[in-house]
Amino acid sequence: MVHSKTPAQKRFPKFHTVHFMDRKGDVVTIREYDHRKDRESLVEMYESFSPANRCLGLPPSTRIGIEKWIDYLAEEGFGVVAEIGGRMVAHCSIVPTEDWRDVDLSIFVHQNYQDRGIGQKMLKEMIEYCRNAGFHGIMLVTERTNKRAIHVYRKMGFHIVNPEFEYDLYLPLKERGETIVHQN
Repeated sequence: MVHSKTPAQKRFPKFHTVHFMDRKGDVVTIREYDHRKDRESLVEMYESFSPANRCLGLPPSTRIGIEKWIDYLAEEGFGVVAEIGGRMVAHCSIVPTEDWRDVDLSIFVHQNYQDRGIGQKMLKEMIEYCRNAGFHGIMLVTERTNKRAIHVYRKMGFHIVNPEFEYDLYLPLKERGETIVHQN
């Protein structure tokens, strides 16, 4: 889907870098993804993804597929990455709906860095970012067999809205009747 508006990056507010200690005691930095500077490192992270950690065909399994997907996310949306010692270990991105009310979210933590609280912290930060940016809600899709992720999403307040072949989940970011002003 191509938007006729200005490039998405110009419409997103700044993300404030976060540092925290993961469950193994490593300092993790969550910061805004810079496509020009970070593209190659992100491609390399996704190239080393185990096929068992792919969800609904993402990340793509070929370098060309990964590059096209990352380019799309950077052009149409906004992302953050998690790093440990300068090494990229996770990526979370949002792409707004055409009316900019909601966002589609995707999050991936490299298999060597799972179960350390990194994905959960990234998700918390992105939820707060989306709330502050004025979005009404966050949508995401995962495989119904991805029990660990579904547990985390539900813990963070997401509701399963369509439990068909995969699970569609939604997190409302405002109360009914509450007005949100987008901060562009």
